[in-house]
Amino acid sequence: MKFAIALVLALASSASAFSFGGRGRGGIRRSIRKNPFKGGSKGGNFGNFGGNGQPPINNNGGLNADAAGDGDKKDDDGSGLWAAYNAKLESDPLLTKALTSLVGFTLGDILAQKFVEKKDEYDFIRTLRLASFGFLIHGPTGHWFYGKLDGAIPGKGALQVASKVGIDQVLWNPIFGVMFFGFMGFSSGENFGGVVSKIKRDLMTQVTGSWTVWPAAHAINFRFVPTSQRLLYINTIQIFYNVFLSIIGNKE
Repeated sequence: MKFAIALVLALASSASAFSFGGRGRGGIRRSIRKNPFKGGSKGGNFGNFGGNGQPPINNNGGLNADAAGDGDKKDDDGSGLWAAYNAKLESDPLLTKALTSLVGFTLGDILAQKFVEKKDEYDFIRTLRLASFGFLIHGPTGHWFYGKLDGAIPGKGALQVASKVGIDQVLWNPIFGVMFFGFMGFSSGENFGGVVSKIKRDLMTQVTGSWTVWPAAHAINFRFVPTSQRLLYINTIQIFYNVFLSIIGNKE
């Protein structure tokens, strides 16, 4: 989990530095100003650094306890990564969620090929296709859908949670399946007729397979997880669900 979050942060920071997402020529300067390691009223005192990026000094002229040693403990238990991830979610929500899905689908296919299918020769192009789906489709559409869903049905009561789970599984689940099989088919060179045949053949397998995992997972999701962190939660579970998607999506 720490590795996945650290990878997302590294990718997000690199993308921001190169003006990804329409920042323009001033993107690098703005990404520096939004450095989550720099203190401030919005970003908090992340990593126990002061507003000028220096360790805070106590009244006796020495380093505060957090800067002197407790910060290492925070890094060890992952709280530093978690704070940085949330700062990225606030400053670049769409990019961060897209990269979160990229990492989730990549890890899912690695697990599928190495430990489930146990292929003699690793298919890097297949992993690239799945990673691309996560980045280009799953992350952005999930950002839009769950934001709209939470806006349309606010609250975390039993009725609201049940309604969201029902909409997700009855409406969004098959839409997701069509997007998944369509992307995987066209990106592997299939023609339109071949993609349609694949959807007709495997969509219900994907939908019913989802029903064995996601109703319970989303009940927890919609009850306890903040909207901004839904895709991280989903991708944490979906790393293993993606093993199933990877296999069915690449089935001949």
